[in-house]
Amino acid sequence: MNPAAMTILLFLALAMFAGTIADRYWILRSGEPDKRLDHPGRRLKNLLIIGFGQKRLLQEKAAGWMHAAIFAGFLVAAIRTVTLIGRGFTADFHLPLLGGPLGLIYIFLKDTFAVIVLLAVLFAIYRRVVVRPSRLHLSGEALLILTWIGSLMATDLLGDAAMFRLEPDASERGAAWMSTLLSGAFAGTSEQTARTWFNTMYWAHVSLVLAFLNVLPFGKHFHVLTALPAVYLARLTPTAALEKMEFEGRETFGVGKLEDFSWRRFLDMYTCTECGRCNDMCPTHVTGKPLSPREIIVNERDQAYAMSDHLVKVGKLKAQGRDQEAAALIAAQERPPLIGSVNEEDAIWACTTCGWCVSSCPVMIDHIPNIIDQRRHLTMMEAKVPSALQNALKGLENNSNPWNASSAAREDWIGDLEVPRMRDKGSAEYLLFVGCAGSFDSRNSEVLKAVCTLFNKAGVDYAVLGKEEGCCGDPTRRVGNEYLFQMQAPANITTFQKYQVKKVVTACPHCFNAIANEYPEFGLQDVEVVHHSEILLELVEDGKLQLKPGAAAKVTYHDSCYLGRHNGIYDAPREVLAKVQGLEQVEMPRNRREGFCCGAGGGRMFMEEDLGTRINHNRIAEAAETGAEEVCTACPFCLTMLSDAIKETDRSDQLRARDIAEVLLENLA
Repeated sequence: MNPAAMTILLFLALAMFAGTIADRYWILRSGEPDKRLDHPGRRLKNLLIIGFGQKRLLQEKAAGWMHAAIFAGFLVAAIRTVTLIGRGFTADFHLPLLGGPLGLIYIFLKDTFAVIVLLAVLFAIYRRVVVRPSRLHLSGEALLILTWIGSLMATDLLGDAAMFRLEPDASERGAAWMSTLLSGAFAGTSEQTARTWFNTMYWAHVSLVLAFLNVLPFGKHFHVLTALPAVYLARLTPTAALEKMEFEGRETFGVGKLEDFSWRRFLDMYTCTECGRCNDMCPTHVTGKPLSPREIIVNERDQAYAMSDHLVKVGKLKAQGRDQEAAALIAAQERPPLIGSVNEEDAIWACTTCGWCVSSCPVMIDHIPNIIDQRRHLTMMEAKVPSALQNALKGLENNSNPWNASSAAREDWIGDLEVPRMRDKGSAEYLLFVGCAGSFDSRNSEVLKAVCTLFNKAGVDYAVLGKEEGCCGDPTRRVGNEYLFQMQAPANITTFQKYQVKKVVTACPHCFNAIANEYPEFGLQDVEVVHHSEILLELVEDGKLQLKPGAAAKVTYHDSCYLGRHNGIYDAPREVLAKVQGLEQVEMPRNRREGFCCGAGGGRMFMEEDLGTRINHNRIAEAAETGAEEVCTACPFCLTMLSDAIKETDRSDQLRARDIAEVLLENLA
């Protein structure tokens, strides 16, 4: 071909690309440190399954397969692009192992995937222009990139087709089946015309690829380059387990400006595809609140790019260990406030931490820690919390419960029921962790009474802590008061250790998550944590709880976000209900991983909901539409929210809400 032209083209394109990527790298370095290279085996597994395997995208039928096809085709075509660049220097260049029969197999696959990609591109354009799903933005950039990808495939196919006119005996002819078919279009044309087509397609393909490489870092399609690294470097801890904040040696807490984020958050900004999957069933977004998980990331990215020169300087200073100079530069930088301008304050407080966004993101962006870090700044640095939350925080601080009831009243719910205290027994197989809702909310106290009655009937060796129990810390941590959480968690752990607790059972998914997934970072070791749905199912299956045939009734089960989506417990509560003869279970359209939030998580249980439609009203309407007489749950927060929604929407004659333990108790033989 033309080695000189190829050398100049490669040098210019790669030099420009290297300069852009260097700036993006220094922006990353402006963030705080974050360890993301541990557990390489688990990370590689994520990369293979979620990155290359496109697992999360394939949860969608049409759109998922379309994106997966483009991704796979792009990978296959990349080998061909490298080959074509090499042929700019040597006409018969090929990559190792691809010069013989294996190369012909690759050529067949390359043409096949090129056709698949072209069809997928056409479908994607049709979907964006004609179908126009609500979660997608109709952007010129997206249409340009799709056209660009299609052009890369077309130039490759047409270039080979013209080559087969010039070289009828080429070894790739036949294997490159689509180009072989297209070569018929050049039958009867002059050799010069065919050569002009070949040269035009060849240089167009190489130029388009190199231009594409340089355009990607300037838009949302930067994810083409960053998605796989982002998946590999994703957080490996449970999705609802927040990371421990270190207080020693820090003057500021939480995130009040971009430079407070870890470098991983900047990678999230680069990697967001703006696909809107995170918005699809975000309870706050769906019900008209100002929070859009996508916009949180995009807003932060836009500010990062607007401040890129500053962030590059900060990144270089931090990389050199010149932290004081970096801090001075950060302090002197004028910028719109991150909370209140870049992100609306109401949006930061609206999040229920339900986990939909995290579970649906194809590139594993971690929205929840991002939002909680900003709450931490508001709570601990600015003492700025919603007024409705102040009483709950006061109660959590003074009495270790958000109801602000006297801590001495934590056993009052027991009444005359026979419930063993750990201080009297000294030890038990199971510690029943009652939680604040079970202790102080009269409706949920009935659930705990049902659990204890069932345990007594089955002969379970259990005990409660009573007055020695404190709040698990979930509300405290979710509203951003990390300092108070780091007092509450160790206090409970010390009590657990005092009684040598080895098994904890709780009827609250929020307590379950905190104890199972967050307490280990504070010293809790070798303690099994189970949800009451799991142990109740075991007791029924072992014959320790005998059931009688129940009255015929139709029920629907509501998945708690912290039990289901965050901790993967979907079947046990449903199987408990299935053990009751006479009950017919019907599913709501949004169930299991796609279950819709009740609106109480993330501390929202103790805040007012005065924007948009109430989340629990949205959910109870869906439950009512199933024709069920009862909506069952396995979470105190969900039970409260659904019960309130039934009353507030005048459905008390049609529907009632109960915990699965209450259903089981009613049907004991």
